[in-house]
Amino acid sequence: MIAGRTLDLFAPVLMSLPQLVSPRAIPAPGTPLAEDGPFLAPAAHPDDPDRAVLVAVIDHAIPFAHPLLTTSAGLSRVAAIWLMDAGAQSRRPDIAFGQELRGPQIDALCRPGDPEAAYRALGLTGPGDMSMARHATHGAAVAALAAGHDPGGDAGRAHPVLAVSLPRAALTETSGSIAALFIQAAVIFVIARARALARQMSQRAGRRILPPLVVNLSLGITAGSDDGGALMTRLQDAISASTEPDLGQVHFVLPTGNHRQDCLRAHLAAGQRIGWTIPPADPTPNAVEIWGAPGECLPRLRIAAPQTVPVAVPLDRPGEGQLLDANGHRLARIVLQRRGGASGRGCLTVILPPTLPVDMAAPAAPAGLWQLHLDEAGPSGCDLFVHRDDRLSGLPGQGRQSRLHDPRHARQTEDGRWPLADDPATGSLIRRNGTASVYARGARQIRVGAACASPEGRVSAYTGLLPDGAPGDVTAPADASPARPGMLVPGVAPASRQRLSGTSLAAPQVTRWLAMALTDGAHIPDRQTLRAEYARRASTLPDLPWRDGFRHPDAAAPP
Repeated sequence: MIAGRTLDLFAPVLMSLPQLVSPRAIPAPGTPLAEDGPFLAPAAHPDDPDRAVLVAVIDHAIPFAHPLLTTSAGLSRVAAIWLMDAGAQSRRPDIAFGQELRGPQIDALCRPGDPEAAYRALGLTGPGDMSMARHATHGAAVAALAAGHDPGGDAGRAHPVLAVSLPRAALTETSGSIAALFIQAAVIFVIARARALARQMSQRAGRRILPPLVVNLSLGITAGSDDGGALMTRLQDAISASTEPDLGQVHFVLPTGNHRQDCLRAHLAAGQRIGWTIPPADPTPNAVEIWGAPGECLPRLRIAAPQTVPVAVPLDRPGEGQLLDANGHRLARIVLQRRGGASGRGCLTVILPPTLPVDMAAPAAPAGLWQLHLDEAGPSGCDLFVHRDDRLSGLPGQGRQSRLHDPRHARQTEDGRWPLADDPATGSLIRRNGTASVYARGARQIRVGAACASPEGRVSAYTGLLPDGAPGDVTAPADASPARPGMLVPGVAPASRQRLSGTSLAAPQVTRWLAMALTDGAHIPDRQTLRAEYARRASTLPDLPWRDGFRHPDAAAPP
């Protein structure tokens, strides 16, 4: 029972998460227990439970009352959603914060002609939480692409939806240090609710129903364990490889990320050096990780701030320390670890303070071109990963992205094209291969890259690459063409549209394709089978419902 085992594993994590959410999301003493009612209204259950496929979406600001997530009778297809940042109006023993809603509760909150009534009732449009007051959100696009169906028909009833709406605090810090904790808890929630929903479906059918589950996670990070050893990656692989008592096969679909051209990854051998460009006026820290190979010696590094001589990192064994300049001012915080015991990988993390700290008395790093000198490394050399430090669309954030610098690295070819895989002939230390999100480094996850609709199949310039140079196991269109990035996708309100781009939009299209293929009887046990089946079936992806003539009564003509 993987959910039970992993709940034990994450008990300390789950206990710490309430400290990171809105205070109103913490249940007050005496908050009543929620009733353990049905997940869906009777008329919202799949017509043929044997062909049902559950779809889960983990994202931020998911418009759970959107018509694309309803049946033709206007009933919610969202069987359960955990609103992590919502005010706690009731509590459940297995949810320490936020609010869970189930289908009948969503139906009760919605009003005819006023789909936003549910958001107002939960305080998601007011000063304390404006997540549902915005026109466009990442979660609105992803949920529509992964699980949206035309409410004028009932094809969507075969795909009950489970969702977790992550708190804003988890995503404003884009390095992923906070988000990973919430995502791990979200995965446990999705598995637990999927199993419970499957049991209700079995009771209704009078026989055992084992629906497959497809989980979409359109988020990613640029640094961390890229060998599949990250806790989140191991968790997802363990779930996919297990035989759940109440579920069929569980698939996790993730994007490869959008950072192929951003100079955030490099490979150095002992004795080599590389530049690290730190932007000015950055109120957030900048960090880089230097990873050795398993069982090899710990990396030894010297660091030079702009126009200074290199200073040796004073760590030769796991621990923490500070790097000081000649005047005794702090240049950096250093953390040296051996991940995975004596035979694991050495990881040296260098964290620079902001170049423009909010507190003027706090340490400040000089902006400009720093130098990283790798003095000692094992025979395999070291991989460098710069932490993401920008902002997500629709969320606050003031970070400015630092980048690696090598004069031999050309971001574009002479004819102006964006290169795909690495060319060893250039001698550049910066890598494009291996720029896929660290979240998507498992052995069983489905990794999706972005492509252009015209010319059909051309890989989008930003798509991260797997270590072998492939843009993913499969690709899906996320841009109209190289000259016209992005695609038109739904926003929060039924009539709203937004233009977004990125592999975050490619992954949910494959999630939707996979769910529909499984409903049609396809057997897809692994990546190799998926690639073959996708090539056979996906000359065009399933039509998107807002392109098929869907019109909400309040909607204007589409742009």
